[in-house]
Amino acid sequence: MTITVRERELAAVGISVAAGCKPCTDYHVRAARKARVPDDRIRRAIVNALEVRRGAAAIMTAYAMAHVEEVPAEAEVPSTAAADRADALVSMGAAFAVNCVSSLEAHLAAAKAKGIAQEDVGQVLKLAAFIKQRAASHVERLAAMTEHASSGEAEAASGSDTETVSKLNA
Repeated sequence: MTITVRERELAAVGISVAAGCKPCTDYHVRAARKARVPDDRIRRAIVNALEVRRGAAAIMTAYAMAHVEEVPAEAEVPSTAAADRADALVSMGAAFAVNCVSSLEAHLAAAKAKGIAQEDVGQVLKLAAFIKQRAASHVERLAAMTEHASSGEAEAASGSDTETVSKLNA
């Protein structure tokens, strides 16, 4: 079965939320509505993505804390029991978006168990990679603007320091 426009947009909403990309979320919620996806399904995609994101945070918390607390790095991978095909695609894309290997492995296995074709899995993972890149570009652009503003302030400050030194030496 080929991925539908509705499934694609639901996955994109979940990926956008999991990646923390507000502009991507805005765009894909509008696109989902344009594809006539009901708000309750959009809401479900958002909730699924947030569950995956929280699960990934719990996994990483346990892993990182094991380094300083000398306890086993055990965290349960959240349930991958997707209600339907679209939920499975959303969860899989969200797991990719949050860089959680153990969660992604579980969601890939769940997608396979649901009979989702490898081609469809590949489409969602490609979409997730694209959305992650867009989310990163928004952050990088802000960082570059901040860096540029900081260097401009430093140049202005050094210019005023030079003027002050010149006045003192006069």
